Parts: sequence; C-alpha cells; structure tokens
Amino acid sequence: ALALSQAPSAASDAEQSRFFETTIRPLLVDKCFKCHGAQKQWASLRLDSRAAIQTGGDSGPAVVPGQPDGSLLIQAVKQLDDELKMPPDGKLTDQQIADLVRWVEGGAVFPETVPAARQRTRDPNHWAFQPRHTPAIPEVRDTVWSRNAVDRFILSRLELAGLAPAPEADRLSLLRRVTFDLTGLPPTPVDVEAFTTESRPDAYDQLVERLLASPAYGERWGRHWLDVARYADSNGLDENVAHGNAWRYRDWVVSQFNADQRFDQFLVEQLAGDLLPFATEAERQSHLIATGFLGLGPKVLAEVDEAKMRMDIVDEQIETVGRVFLGMTLGCARCHDHKFDPISTADYYALAGVFKSTLTMDQYTKVAKWHENVLPSDESRAVQAEFDRQLKSKQQQLEEFIAQANEKAREAAGAESKDAAGEPTQEQLEAKYSDETKAALKKLRDELATFQKAGPELPSAIGVTEDKVIDVAVHIRGNPLKLGDVVSRQVPSVFQSVERPTFTAEQSGRRELATWLADSRHPLTARVIVNRVWRWHFG
Repeated sequence: ALALSQAPSAASDAEQSRFFETTIRPLLVDKCFKCHGAQKQWASLRLDSRAAIQTGGDSGPAVVPGQPDGSLLIQAVKQLDDELKMPPDGKLTDQQIADLVRWVEGGAVFPETVPAARQRTRDPNHWAFQPRHTPAIPEVRDTVWSRNAVDRFILSRLELAGLAPAPEADRLSLLRRVTFDLTGLPPTPVDVEAFTTESRPDAYDQLVERLLASPAYGERWGRHWLDVARYADSNGLDENVAHGNAWRYRDWVVSQFNADQRFDQFLVEQLAGDLLPFATEAERQSHLIATGFLGLGPKVLAEVDEAKMRMDIVDEQIETVGRVFLGMTLGCARCHDHKFDPISTADYYALAGVFKSTLTMDQYTKVAKWHENVLPSDESRAVQAEFDRQLKSKQQQLEEFIAQANEKAREAAGAESKDAAGEPTQEQLEAKYSDETKAALKKLRDELATFQKAGPELPSAIGVTEDKVIDVAVHIRGNPLKLGDVVSRQVPSVFQSVERPTFTAEQSGRRELATWLADSRHPLTARVIVNRVWRWHFG
C-alpha cells in the first residue's frame, strides 16, 4: 500500500490498507465522492485518489499525513469553522470523524489498485494460449478402416480403449443423418429414391453440395450461431421490451451462412461493421446490420444508477465476446482477480475501454433506449427529404401565424409594454392575443414539437456505433463509485503469440480488437469455432 508521505505510523501498512478498504473508502464513497469525485469537483477538490488528495483543491491539500489537526479534511468534518463545514447535508457521527482522524494519523494510506498480495503472474504457457500446430498423425493397428487423418486420431483413441469402430451406416441412414444435419429437415421420398438408387462413386459428395446450396442450410446453421449470439426478439430480463427490427440481424446471419462467408470476416463485421470500408450501399447496410451482435442480448433498461447501467452493458458485451470467440468467461474479473483465471482485473478494464467507447444506447435516463443504425438507401434518403420538407412547411406556417398575430396585437400592446429598444417583447405581444389566437398558437406549437420528436420513419437496424473514446479506471470490487488506476485499452496480456494491436485516440478500438481476434495466428479463435462446428455436427 502507498501512503501519501512517510508520516510515522504505529500500525503496519497492511493493517492501514485493511482499515482504509473496510472503513475509510466506504465512508468517502458514501459521504464525499458525490461532490468531490470523478463527476463533480466542488472547490476543485477530488477525494477519490491518492494523487487528487495530494493535489487538493482551491484551499490547498486536503490531508497532511500524520497531522490531523493540520488537515483541511479533518477541520471540515469537525465543522469548527462556519465557512468550512462538510458534508453539507449533515455532520458525520463521532465514530466516523474518529476513523478519519485515525486514518490521517496513520499516514493516510490510500491503496488504489489491486493489493500486491493478490497480484500474480499469469502463465501464458498453457497449451490453449500456444500457437496452433499440426500434430503428428498417430499410428494405428487397423490401417484399412481409416480414410483420412481425422479417422486415424479417432481410431487411435478407440484402440487405446480396446474398442472397435461401429459398422458403416447404410445409404438410407447416411442420407437421413446428413440431411437432418445440414438442413434440419428429413429427406423427401424423392431424395430417398434418388440417393439409394444412385450408383455414382461421388453420389455422397454431390448430395452434400446440394444440401449446402439449399437455403435451408443457412436457416439450420444460422440458428446455431443465433443461439451463441444470444439472439432474441426482445431484450429479456425484467422489462422484456421487443426489438422491432431484430429480425434484420437474424436474416443477416442466415444470409452469411448461405453465402459461405469466411469466418474471420463474419467475426470482424459483427464487432466493427460500422467501421469497415464498403463499395456499395448494400455492403454498407450489411455491415451495419452485423453490429446487432453487440446491440442485442439481455440488457437492463430501467436501472436507476446510470453509471452502473453503462458498465452492466459493457460487462454483457465483454462476457459475450469472451464466451463466443475465445471460449472463456471474462466477467469475473470485473470485481476481482481469481487465483485460477488467466484474465486479470486490469485486463478486464482494458477491454472495458473498448466497449465504453462504443455507443450501444441512445439514452440512459429513465428507461434506456438502444441505438439503431439508419440503413443508407435511396428509400431512406427520400423519406428523410420528405420529413425535412414537411418540417420546414410546419415551421414556416408557425412563423407566418405568429407574424400575423403580432401585427394584430401590436396596437393592443400600446406604449405601456415596450422593451428597451422601444418595441413590445414577444411575450408581451402574445399576452394581448385573443383566447382563440392563443389556442391556435398552442396547437401549432404542439403539432410541430410532436412532429419533430417523432422524426422520420427510416429503415434501421439495432446495432452500435462510435462514442466518445475513453480509457476506463479499474472499478474496485466492480463498484463504479470506487475507482482505481485508469487502464489503457488493450487485449488480455496472457495472449502473447499474436502482436498486440495499437489503440488510437480516434476510434473505440473495436476494429483493432476484431482484427486481432480474427488473426490466423490467434491461439483460441479458430480452436473455439472448430470445436463448435464439430459439436454441432457430431454432438
């Protein structure tokens, strides 16, 4: 732990650190951070970090370590001076004041990051974090059964267990298996007749190609991905608000499977489609719809604490990316380092900066509203142009009405209601309107406000876009009111086989993160999707 200075203390630093975390930090969070924290700094004073307390505010340093009588913080909470009374909404209890005095006397120890006792070196040498390699094909006793290298691996394990392969399936069973597997549908009687009577040696290959070319393939296999991507037509949780256009992401996923899209491109578009170059408007629309991967999912919409809501959304996105692409749970590191997990709290908040710099919600007050990307097209431009035309017409109608009403009211206003320039004010003129004119004016203004608020109904898709770029401070035990050191945006440090990306101040870093995940040298991304595909095929 770090003290503000080398002030003498009867207790050890470890004891002072425990005292600070269990008693002083909760007291500062509860009574001080609202006005002297990250959001507000009354009198230019912050009390949420060691450096801020050292710097102090307009009146100087808040604390002199080892000298409670000379510390402005202690003078303020004792409220001995009428001009220096804190907190403003009521005096602290005698015990709380005594605790602060004890803290200052002990050197004002203020640990800001994970205590050294909990820090540890994360071993990057686990096999999962090593580059992929081609293993040696095992030797087997039965050299006839195997038709390819995968068969040899399977057979070697069977032989090791003293087992033999099952007999080959008959043609009808094979047809049913592959048809259900690729399309989710049974073969038709026509399919059965054609395949069971086909004698060509490549009949099975041709069958697979036909099934892969079927629209039902994307519908079947897209469903697998939609499950992983936590797709639903509503946000779930307590509110369970319907997503009116979630279907666009669903259809996009189906289309990508049917188009045989490369997985690396499939990944990048879902994390950073809005940041990718495009050649046509159709491609731009596709990229924007893909970011529904981050916009969809279970997200609380009615959380009172806005800071917590924002971090809950970031957490949901981090956990999703970790589970889907890395096969890892990352969310535990939001609150603590775990002795077995390879992801540290610092790693977690390095990723949090990427998603905190991403706009997922258009508003967080009251009931949050998710962001939707307008899909560019001739149709949307025509709709926007028509809206602008109608808006201009309504504004002009209001202006003309006011001008005519003012002309009639000027004479009634008279000389008794002149402003400094000698003309009646608009407020004075409107006071002279007849009741009928006032009612008509109110109606026009209400109609204009309603029209503006509604906006044009443009084709759109739930997704994300860029927000203000920010690096995030570690949230001590996950609490957004208890902040530690700021962590620069970066990928988890345990991954050392792929060059770490450079995150700039101009963009969130989603594209850099996506490109890093999609790198062919990444040790986990390919392993995870291959495991998923194998399981979806063979159980």
